[in-house]
Amino acid sequence: MIQIFFLGTGAGSPSKKRKLPAFLVRREGLNILLDCGEGTQYTLMNNKLGINSIKIIGITHMHGDHVFGLLGVIASMGLLDRKETLYILGPRDLKDFLYTSFEYSKFNPSFKIEFIDNYNDQNITIATFKTCHTVESQGYLISERDRVKIDEEKLEKEKIKDWRVMRKLKEGKTVEYNGKFLKPEDYLVIKRGLKVAYTGDTIPCQSVIESVKGADLLIHDSTFLNEPSAFTYGHSNVADAAKVALEASVKLLALTHISPRYEDVTEHLKVARRIFPKSILPDDLSYITLK
Repeated sequence: MIQIFFLGTGAGSPSKKRKLPAFLVRREGLNILLDCGEGTQYTLMNNKLGINSIKIIGITHMHGDHVFGLLGVIASMGLLDRKETLYILGPRDLKDFLYTSFEYSKFNPSFKIEFIDNYNDQNITIATFKTCHTVESQGYLISERDRVKIDEEKLEKEKIKDWRVMRKLKEGKTVEYNGKFLKPEDYLVIKRGLKVAYTGDTIPCQSVIESVKGADLLIHDSTFLNEPSAFTYGHSNVADAAKVALEASVKLLALTHISPRYEDVTEHLKVARRIFPKSILPDDLSYITLK
């Protein structure tokens, strides 16, 4: 199970309805923050989402609405006496930006900060992919590893309830049970891992489409409803995001990075759903659960 909290779904500058980009992804105790606009630490604290529980932060690019909240989040981690290593992914300039800020603000983190290009553990991977914005930018693909599970329904039909048999089958061993040899390949099923993709700011481009294929959730730049100059600014219109979702065969599209010029987003959803019916437009502080 993966939960995604939409902490900030706005763009450029905050509005009454939408804060600046930030998304918290949770999976069985692992907390990943994607982008960190101004005010993110307040949103985390005010909603008891636990700043110090964040293990990994991924920044898509160096524009202020995506990164100006990062120093505050890290400083608060220090004030909360963090000891665990914080892993950060991001553009090449991010490390210099942070350490220059630390130097001028006389802040010395009490914990280790490690800059990484990707992340792997026994349960998930985090990979970056190229996006197409006006500055160096990257998206993130969070993927659960596929898991082997016992076909409990089949065991129940055959009235096999011995947990020792189940354990051995899961270990890949053939088991003799009531005079019958049970082969693991007959009782094991592969549960495909979930995939969550986040583009940050981008125009629709082939590198994004290829990287997010088949994702269970695609969070895509949808800055404008229908702005002819969207590409000039390195952003997508709602229809662009929907077409990417359709071509990439994703399961669900979340429209985000909504320009503060729009108070009513009813038309955004109508446009997106005409192209890709499984589209949503989350409000700040909404969340979804993928299973």
